[in-house]
Order: sequence, then C-alpha cells, then structure tokens
Amino acid sequence: MKHGNKDLLVHSNGTIEHMVIMNTVVGCEVNLYNYPFASDFCPIAINVWAISGCGMFLNFGAVSTTSANRGDWLTEAVELDAEGGRDDRNYLWVSLKMRSENPFMSLVLPSILIIVADVVSFSLPLGGGERISFKVTLVLSFIMFLIILNDLLPGGGQCSPIIRKHFCFCLVILVLSTLQSMVLTRLAKCGTLRPCSLSKSKDLLLKDTDNEEESKSDIKASEEENTAFQKVVKFLNKMAAQDQTKAIHLCFANKVDLICFCIYLTVLIVYAVVILYFSFGSRCEINQLDFWS
Repeated sequence: MKHGNKDLLVHSNGTIEHMVIMNTVVGCEVNLYNYPFASDFCPIAINVWAISGCGMFLNFGAVSTTSANRGDWLTEAVELDAEGGRDDRNYLWVSLKMRSENPFMSLVLPSILIIVADVVSFSLPLGGGERISFKVTLVLSFIMFLIILNDLLPGGGQCSPIIRKHFCFCLVILVLSTLQSMVLTRLAKCGTLRPCSLSKSKDLLLKDTDNEEESKSDIKASEEENTAFQKVVKFLNKMAAQDQTKAIHLCFANKVDLICFCIYLTVLIVYAVVILYFSFGSRCEINQLDFWS
C-alpha cells in the first residue's frame, strides 16, 4: 500500500478525500476439471465497512487490466459486480483462461504417442517374443513418465482434474494389452494355457509313448528286415505332424489376436470420444461466491 498523494482534501461537512494505491496478491482456487484446457472465473471481494453512517464508502470508477499475462494463465476480462445487488458485497469478476500449449506438449501428447505405439505393436509377431518385450518397455516408460511429471499434475480440489483419470486409463490399457500378448504367445507356442509343469509332463508322456511305439516298430522292423529308408520316412512324417500342429496353434492364436486388436481399437475410439466430450463439452460447476455464505 502507498499513498497516491501526500495531500488530503477536507470538506466543510467533515468529509475527507484521500487516494491510496494498493497492490494485492490474491490466491484463487481455480477449477481445473478441464486441465489443460481449463478456464474459470475468480471473484475478488472489495468491501469497506461503515457503522451508523461513519466510516469509509467505496465509489467505483472504470475497471481495467494493466497486465493480462501471468505465466500459463491469461486474463481475458475483468468486470465489477455486486452479489445479489447489495452495495456491501462488491467484487471483481476476473475471467481466466489457461494457455494449453505447454501442458499439452509435456503431459497429454506423450501419453497419446505411447498408446499409438502400443496399437502399432500388434503388427509384431507373437512367436518371437519381440512384442512382449516392446510392450513391457512401453509400460515401464509410462510409469517412469508419471513419476517424473507427478509434481506437474494439478491437485484435486472440489473438481478432480480429468487428466488424472486419463493417465489411469492409459496405464490400465497398457497393462491389459501386455497381459493379452503374454497369454496369446503362450497359446501360439503350446496351444494350451495350462501351467508349464503340466504341459511338460504331458509332452514327456507322449514322448515316452512314441519311444515305446518306436522300439516296438524297430523290433518288428528288425524281425521283418525293414530298411533304413522306412525309418527316415517315419521321422519326416513325425516332424511334419509337429509342424502342422504348431501351425494350427499359431493360426488360432493369430485369429484371437485379431479379435483382441479390434476390441482394443474400438475401446480406444470410444474412450477418445468420451474424453473429448468431458474435456471440451462438460464442466464441473462450483460456487465461486461461497465465501459470503
């Protein structure tokens, strides 16, 4: 606070006129529900008190802004109003809008690119393991991204920012996509979702059965003086049957993978429409003048 003039103007009726310049820093709880595309109003109450006609009275003139830029926020307009038309409840209605370029580039865009990379990763084959390693890398990268930028995320308040729900959805969908790829890789390799111990025991049992059949056939072949050519043919037929079984398992896994990809893409499209609606077409209403209630 500083004096606008060192002189006082005293009227004959006892009224004193004096100009005082006040620079005031006001903390306003802004509604960040649509962050980083947030816009809100900040009311600033300006009042004086008088008892029985003795005291100070406010005479408001023209209201204007001197600086509209303050960091990521832009002051669009300032209006003078009175709550309920009462003279003792005057306030400045400040219209604020956030500059969305910086938070969009540092928060929203990386999450979108990670989801796009996860969608493209469905083009990788199931059998080699490249898809699983790539998806695990995406999940870990997104978790590190959230940890690093945790301080930049807005707080809760009365209306929790929708960007927090967006990050939760992205993390859940990445983890589910990774688990789906793990299951389908197992299905493409073994054709079953049973644990490895059960599957190996079954394979060993089949192998022992084949060895017994092969030994019997060898004895019979020796008894019948079979040639080595027949053994080679039998071995090749066995390898061809195994390759055919693996091809059937891989084909079935690829069909299931295609269905999962269509479901995944549909969920992302629906989510994009919903998040765009809540970001631009929906607002969380709060009472900005509750300090008078």
